[in-house]
Amino acid sequence: MMILIYSGDHMEQQLSQIELAEQGEKLERLSVQYLQEKNWDALEKMLDPACQFVGMGGACDRASAMTLMKGMNLGPVKFKDFKVTQSGDNLIVSFWLAALEYLDGKELTPDYSPRLSIWKNVGGQWLCIAYADLIASKSS
Repeated sequence: MMILIYSGDHMEQQLSQIELAEQGEKLERLSVQYLQEKNWDALEKMLDPACQFVGMGGACDRASAMTLMKGMNLGPVKFKDFKVTQSGDNLIVSFWLAALEYLDGKELTPDYSPRLSIWKNVGGQWLCIAYADLIASKSS
């Protein structure tokens, strides 16, 4: 069920909590699928031109994030604990992800780590405008 809310000069579409959860999880699973398939064109189309990515190494722009993702060699992934909220045309998605990942040739911990993404609805398409990857390097 979609709810329309009048806000000043425009009508805002609010998704039900179930639709929110489903949409947020679907976006994250699809982006990971594209990463695993190395479908870079499809993945890049999910990122807003102004998308900002932040990880333990600092912040970077869309182009730098794509370079990082191309070097990940992402293996099998497990998700848990999705939480999705909506603010206007934005979905805020937090979740935990476990996977074997690499950054600059270094193996990262395969344990669950928190992630946060913000998706903006632009002309009916969800685009990621921000992503936080809070994974740590693997302990020796």
